[in-house]
Amino acid sequence: MQSPQLLSGLIAFVMLTAGHWAMFAKAGEPGWKALIPVYSDFTMFKLVWSAKAFFIYVASGIGFIVLYLLSGQIHLDASGQLFLTEASNGLLAGIAYVLSLVFLAYCVILAIRTAFAYGKSALFAFGLLILPNIFALILGFGSAQYRGIRQ
Repeated sequence: MQSPQLLSGLIAFVMLTAGHWAMFAKAGEPGWKALIPVYSDFTMFKLVWSAKAFFIYVASGIGFIVLYLLSGQIHLDASGQLFLTEASNGLLAGIAYVLSLVFLAYCVILAIRTAFAYGKSALFAFGLLILPNIFALILGFGSAQYRGIRQ
């Protein structure tokens, strides 16, 4: 039975959406943009970084998943479970690994830029990385004010 996982996923989505809604409102953006998952990310990138950075983030995320699948390193079994094997194509696996590092770096930089855009510290950015739902609520409903993109 997957009810606990579904419920916890729904709670996490609601928490993050509510936090983003309030954060967007503080920045002068319509809160409803938080309801659409990819558009919410795009809006966050525009508020704290740039639209160009968002497209690199998405391309690296999609790229590493596709290349891992093509390299033969990730397989789906009959039950739909993912498992890792030794890559049959080392070059594709290597490129996928580099893209995964780019994606991770963009996640870290986004958290730092988000914290700074709302007047918080790099330590708060670490919280955004580890517990994004809770720290988005703190930014959205706390005393933090949107200060714009830090140059």
